[in-house]
Amino acid sequence: MNRFLGFVKKEFLHIFRDFRTLIILFGIPAVQVLLFGFVVSTDLKNARFAVLDLSRDDITRKLTDKISSSGFFEKGEELLKYDDVDRVLRGHKTKAVIIFEEDFGRRLIHDGKASVSIITDGSEPNMATLTTNYLTAIISGFNRELADQGAGGGLQVQPEVRMFYNPSLKGQFMFVPGVITLIMILICALMTSITITREKEFGTMEVLLVSAATHPDHPGQGDSLFHPFLC
Repeated sequence: MNRFLGFVKKEFLHIFRDFRTLIILFGIPAVQVLLFGFVVSTDLKNARFAVLDLSRDDITRKLTDKISSSGFFEKGEELLKYDDVDRVLRGHKTKAVIIFEEDFGRRLIHDGKASVSIITDGSEPNMATLTTNYLTAIISGFNRELADQGAGGGLQVQPEVRMFYNPSLKGQFMFVPGVITLIMILICALMTSITITREKEFGTMEVLLVSAATHPDHPGQGDSLFHPFLC
């Protein structure tokens, strides 16, 4: 046991004396956790959208305000014609364009339905899918609010969904634990390779192989623990 502790102490001394090893052990994992856990995020936040409102009524303004106040989107430019859609999306700052048809409010009230178009930037498929899903969910929520207002105070069962342990569904809480585990596995394998290479370069590998550590099955023998590998 004393010999094993001696080897452990020796390795710790080597690690703390070598500045490059310290960077590999502590610096690289910290940077990777920050990058993969917080910088490389798949959450949708402050995505800019433009609006082409051909109706300009109270309902379209309320729906636009609801999207802006959701915390996921940021209202950008208000377009005047269809030709502006291509120009805005080519700037790569606007992630989506919402188009309200003419007489949107009147058709929604009298006909019971109205059309709203969502155009997203397909050059980023993941972002386009997220944007479409979030906008669809917000519009569906707006539809339920309109239905509640027109229900005349009737009784309704309104389900409420609550996420335990990660209520806001932030990607950091999902990715960071797995990223830490993966990085630790890679660092352990990397440090093993570096240690063996360093010992080989310094010429201490042969000393390690012929050290006086005895085999646990034969404590009385003085043969090296690594003797079978030398045969």
